[in-house]
Amino acid sequence: MTGDENQMRPEVKVPELAEAIAAHARAVLAGDVGAAESHVAPAALEAYRLALNDAMRQGPFDRHAAPGLARLGSQYISKVRFAGAHGSALMQIRWTRYGDGHWLIAEAEYFPPGRTPWTGVGRPRPAAWPALSSRVESDDA
Repeated sequence: MTGDENQMRPEVKVPELAEAIAAHARAVLAGDVGAAESHVAPAALEAYRLALNDAMRQGPFDRHAAPGLARLGSQYISKVRFAGAHGSALMQIRWTRYGDGHWLIAEAEYFPPGRTPWTGVGRPRPAAWPALSSRVESDDA
């Protein structure tokens, strides 16, 4: 076995979603706002525009990669990194299938340099962990 055979390779079981992710990224790179926004649900359009605008400030970009895809119930979360000679921008995009079967962006978030999905996640509140509640209270006393 070679090293390549040992690496985990994500299997996209929804090829039309993979194509939607790639088509959206190509439209963003081409600067085709109409085509890019055609992949966004109307309710998510305003927030999407803000997130994408923040991400594009790191450009210009000439390539993209989709390093992550995770299923969350009936939806999927994708990570898309846009990159160019002067920098890159990481976005996390939530996709959902609409009534006619096509995939649309339901939410998009830009992670500026130094920020990850876990940045700013604080200590859980004791109510979320009943077994620890008495311990936390006694530690505070």
